[in-house]
Amino acid sequence: MHLILLGIALVFLACDAAFGQSKLTFNQSGVLKIETLKGNGEQDFFYGQSDLAVRSGLGDGFAFGADLGLDSLHVKGQNGGTAYPSAVIDSPYGKLSIGIPRLVMPDFFAPPALGGSEVLGLITGLASGDWLRFMTYVEAAPTLRGLRYDVHVAKITAAAALQALGPNDRPIRSFAVTFDGGNYSMSLGRTVIDLGPSLTTTTTKIGLLGHYGPISGGVIASHQRLGDAWGNCLNGFVGYAFNDHLKIEAQVFHTMRAGGSDLAWGADVIYRHHSGVFGQAGLAQLTPQGERIVTLSVGYHF
Repeated sequence: MHLILLGIALVFLACDAAFGQSKLTFNQSGVLKIETLKGNGEQDFFYGQSDLAVRSGLGDGFAFGADLGLDSLHVKGQNGGTAYPSAVIDSPYGKLSIGIPRLVMPDFFAPPALGGSEVLGLITGLASGDWLRFMTYVEAAPTLRGLRYDVHVAKITAAAALQALGPNDRPIRSFAVTFDGGNYSMSLGRTVIDLGPSLTTTTTKIGLLGHYGPISGGVIASHQRLGDAWGNCLNGFVGYAFNDHLKIEAQVFHTMRAGGSDLAWGADVIYRHHSGVFGQAGLAQLTPQGERIVTLSVGYHF
């Protein structure tokens, strides 16, 4: 990763010197959040996510620059997370990212976290086939070197990526596409990971999201397969915004596999201040027999 970061920095500096008259632009967004989960015991987490985009215009709609994404999760002295540095070429024909681009599927399928908890969202995401995203938050996070191409045409947004997993460079192929219909959107995506001779794992997702006035919601269906093993998930969610600051949400997460099925549910309320500070409280249950989990969090959107 150090070589990728150094390479991106050197190329960016060289291009900036060559196009010294171009003005650099910076855009950053992200969230910092402290969570407390109370069930059979209590656990505190720190969650952070940030994206920085730097661009230098080259004229005629072309720009060169770099993207840097950072994900972090801390609990009881254990630290996890991943950096996503990429050199980027923007053009009227799309965006090409080379280095360690962000994963395609989480960008196109991002349901509300169960009970408002990012940690519980990672767990249910793993059940729905987001294995790569889950792994990026543990200490032995996989390297994901490769390239990604994003394009937007009229009401359609699409992305495709080819990346290498871990020291053995197992190939990962991903694509996703979204149609924006105004008050609704439809998405389709698929990831294929080559784990070795004659063994692959695949995740296919389809989603429908919509909003009408203060009401929003959607459903995401996913199918996972590893060899002969399979699993299906159905994630439904709905929210009601009382105003620009206060919103309530509810989520249902149903998993099905050869050995049976489980139903998880969650609900939360969130208050957002115009400064970016927010507070959130929720309730969730991962299995019908499991403990109910109270979620409390405070954070800052920037």
